[in-house]
Amino acid sequence: MIHTTIIGNAWLGGAQVVPVRIRIEQGRIASVERGHFTSDSPDTLVMKSDEVLLPGFHDAHLHLITGGLQLAHVDFGGARTVDDILERISDYISKNKPAHGQWIQGHGIEQTEVTIARIDLDQATPDNPFFAWTHDLHSAVANSKALVEARVDGSVKNPEGGTFERGNDGKLNGVLREKAAILVADQIPEPSLDEFREAFLRAQQHALSLGITCASASVRHGLLDAYLNVADSADQIMRLNMWKVTTTFDFDADKFEQRDSGKFRYKCFKGFTDGALGSRTASFWQPYSDDVNSTGELLVREGPLARFIRSAHREGYQIAMHAIGDRANSVVLDAIEMAGSNGIGPEFRPRIEHCQHIRERDIERFAKLGVVASMQPIHCTADMSFVPARLGKEREATSYAWKSLKDAGAMLAFGSDWPIESMSPIEGIHASVTRTRKDGTPSGGWHPEQCISVEDALTAYTQGAAFAAGWEGSIGRIEPGYFADLCILSADPFKTNPRDLHALQIKRTIVNGKTEYVRD
Repeated sequence: MIHTTIIGNAWLGGAQVVPVRIRIEQGRIASVERGHFTSDSPDTLVMKSDEVLLPGFHDAHLHLITGGLQLAHVDFGGARTVDDILERISDYISKNKPAHGQWIQGHGIEQTEVTIARIDLDQATPDNPFFAWTHDLHSAVANSKALVEARVDGSVKNPEGGTFERGNDGKLNGVLREKAAILVADQIPEPSLDEFREAFLRAQQHALSLGITCASASVRHGLLDAYLNVADSADQIMRLNMWKVTTTFDFDADKFEQRDSGKFRYKCFKGFTDGALGSRTASFWQPYSDDVNSTGELLVREGPLARFIRSAHREGYQIAMHAIGDRANSVVLDAIEMAGSNGIGPEFRPRIEHCQHIRERDIERFAKLGVVASMQPIHCTADMSFVPARLGKEREATSYAWKSLKDAGAMLAFGSDWPIESMSPIEGIHASVTRTRKDGTPSGGWHPEQCISVEDALTAYTQGAAFAAGWEGSIGRIEPGYFADLCILSADPFKTNPRDLHALQIKRTIVNGKTEYVRD
């Protein structure tokens, strides 16, 4: 249904909602009038008294097509034992009946809670190569047939930036870290463009059901054509801000033709500075508290990164750098500062993705250098159980420090990192406001001094994410001239007990003034 008018309570900024009438013309908001109104047109949407209209959420960091593909694979989320994992594989085989030799894929294995090896997988998948990413997408596990398909045997050497793990007997155990996982994943037959499109549609529908009308997506080389195939097509409903991943930091080799239609943006490079905390590949200044022989993996140094950023900014490209450990964040900040010595930089809104663990001295540098802090609140509540053991009390105190970053003047942009975590902005808002799980643990929140307000969380998921994508003049607010990209929440988040925020529901999602999702 296409709407010309919407009447109800809306969030226009601040810490409360107000009654409004919104006029829509040609997919954009034509006027916003405050007050109580009655319907004057058959195209008017009259909201229920307890519902609240919000700008459509913008997930500032996810992997859309990857997640869409995974929706058709084995989901190991919540599996806590080897038997749980093997049972899910068995159920998948029983339901889908894969042909002999066909790859079986999975995702979501929580390596901090369960350890599964090649010999276990061989029992469950004797006739099929098997490959599954761990929860953080920085490690994977594979059975023997998958290693054979990838031409990996006992003589294999570790690639730079990766590890083929071995057991106590010196034999490969099927656990693959970083580049080693990618080497095996590259042997899996690539889906067709039609299959990629189906994956995009699955992911898009999931996003719309969560009130998300825009997403910023990191894209590795193998998926570029898949995204470009749906860009600006009739199938693309939500707005998409796409980043091309560089692994070489060779600007001349990786340079691409920029695009920005208002519906599809392709002007940003994504790079990796380190790995992940769960696999101990995030890069820190000091060793891990539970592995004193490791400080993680640093994938690029300040000098080469600064040269790449300077070249990119000179030609109008944005930069988004993955950095989780405190050393990785320092390296990116140093490189951005070095690159900006010629006066070019902040206007291109350089971003650090995740910025999970930061030295206190680096927090104020985000605002000083004009660096967007692109964070995923749900990572905090997912990881907090093992952060103390990994990092110790001193470093955990400045982990997921969105309150400190905001107070220092940094722009926050919130997302999910889906499919690593839930895509739901509602769950992300709950995590950032309470720093607790859905069950309310830990009582009072984990490092509650870093909790932020509902207003700040909503802003990070709308205006902040829009600013990070260079679209703050057209999305992220309910104002005249902005696209009518909206969502309707089941209740007022400012009057909801913070512990119950996760229970709020999306009732309707609107893009360009047209309803694209309605909750049954």
